[in-house]
Amino acid sequence: MLYKNDEQYKLTANDLREIKKKFPKFPVRLTYPDERIRPSLSKHNKLPDKPNSMSFPLVATVKSSTGSDVWRYAENRLIGSKGDYIYLPPNFFLTGTYILHEHDVELIWYLWKICPYTQGGENYNGIKPKVVFEDLIGKAERKAEKEAREADVKALIYSSKVGLSESKLRQIAKAMFVPEVDDLTFAQVKVAIEQEITRDRKNGVDKFLDMIDQDDFLEVRSTLQAAMDRKLIKFDVKKKMWGWVMGPGKKMEPIVEITASADPNEALISFYMGSKKFAQSLAASLKGEKVIIGEGSGSPDDPDEGEGD
Repeated sequence: MLYKNDEQYKLTANDLREIKKKFPKFPVRLTYPDERIRPSLSKHNKLPDKPNSMSFPLVATVKSSTGSDVWRYAENRLIGSKGDYIYLPPNFFLTGTYILHEHDVELIWYLWKICPYTQGGENYNGIKPKVVFEDLIGKAERKAEKEAREADVKALIYSSKVGLSESKLRQIAKAMFVPEVDDLTFAQVKVAIEQEITRDRKNGVDKFLDMIDQDDFLEVRSTLQAAMDRKLIKFDVKKKMWGWVMGPGKKMEPIVEITASADPNEALISFYMGSKKFAQSLAASLKGEKVIIGEGSGSPDDPDEGEGD
């Protein structure tokens, strides 16, 4: 039961809506915050070190514009010998994990809205927290969704029944900037695509799925990779610059400089999309036509510096 200034408090419809919005599915779990868990210092035990138990009072003061209120959660309230109230239990004990169901809604409300020790709670005091909510069902659903997307990707790459065509996968591989795609077997292309997806753990799956239906985007990235494979353009790692490869022993002619934190391939795409002259020069060079450096190859402000094939 909940008590506000020693008066029993019944959750309102609005209180229940707030809880339902925050915790749409039950059960939910209380556990230790990450900062309460440390890597094991023992060579023989690789499990992380956690507190054996933790406790805190089930009473808290909440300040407002009109003053302050004393809130409590208790399973029972007794009257002491001096006529004072005794609230039981006085403390909440956590021994690693605590499962809360829908019938625990008053305790959930107290821990989320009132308790100063709940990390992320509305009355959290900002000091080292003692508990945090974990949405078990939501976590399971997110994991299931992640596994489903990864399974879809595997099927699109490898399945002989629902997989993408060879031409499509080769185009995607080029769009991922896999070098020399045309010299790879179909099996090697599939493995290379999966490796690129795995390399980008955060966005790899989403990027692959987004690419499937973006033919214009695939064409742009494939064109740039074709130019790299043909050794027409090259990224100078030391100078952080894309440039035209003029030939053996010749100085590379600059196309665009890349900031230190930018991804070179993504920056080149952005430049290509924003520079019609560069796009036209690249298309001409892929056809074997002569390209005039500075008059259609890089930014409009580049000075004329000669010619290149």
